[in-house]
Amino acid sequence: MDDLCGSPSLKGEHGLSMFLETPRGNLLFDTGLGWSLLHNARELSVDICKIDQVVLSHGHYDHTWGLNQLLLRRGSIPVWAHEDFDKPHYSYRNMRKKYIGSSLERSHLDFRPVEGIVEVTENVWAISIPKTERHLAFLPLDSSLVVFDSEGTPEQDPLLDDLSLLVKGSRGYSVILGCAHCGVVNILEKAAHITGTRNFYTIIGGMHLASQPLEFIDRTVDTLARSFSIEKWRPNHCTGFKAALTLGKAVKNLEWASSGQSMEL
Repeated sequence: MDDLCGSPSLKGEHGLSMFLETPRGNLLFDTGLGWSLLHNARELSVDICKIDQVVLSHGHYDHTWGLNQLLLRRGSIPVWAHEDFDKPHYSYRNMRKKYIGSSLERSHLDFRPVEGIVEVTENVWAISIPKTERHLAFLPLDSSLVVFDSEGTPEQDPLLDDLSLLVKGSRGYSVILGCAHCGVVNILEKAAHITGTRNFYTIIGGMHLASQPLEFIDRTVDTLARSFSIEKWRPNHCTGFKAALTLGKAVKNLEWASSGQSMEL
């Protein structure tokens, strides 16, 4: 599922969820808000009982609130996430505080922590980028995403729980993004370091560029186009159409990955 609906039989929402089917088992990467998860799975003939595990890219509501519905129907299965995923996340706009974090704590889950790089199933790794490896020039910042200190003062949310998937398929390595809060360039640099290659089959997911200034978008796009060879670009969710158009002018084979799109890795 994605913000953009790709079929009249499907539902779109401000959220993200991707079903990854492998010969060694199936996993769900994020669960969206929950409005569309079960409907879209049914329309796409995805049997939720065949989901073996879940990976959460971070603790925001638009990636995690569908987990409740999934577990109620599927039963307990391993849930992989960063240790910080269930810490309180808030938005703070016009002096108004809104909770946007996860609805479930790890104590209610078959929780599996992700720190650094963890193989969740054969040839599928969850990777997190520590703060020390997040180049500031490519770190998207959003002043409205905050945490509160002990005195109730809002501070920029470091979103240390952000993680992505690295997948090795028959066409090479691919990277699956949730929101890329630690920066899509930083994520690809980490993937390149792990794999020893700067060539990837596809990059799919949210790049958190929709809320960023044009200068940041241009710098990110220029670096992506120059530093990496990507056969298929499939942005969606928080990438934003402005950034996708900019990226589309700099690279080849870019399509928006709307709800219902499928591809073989």
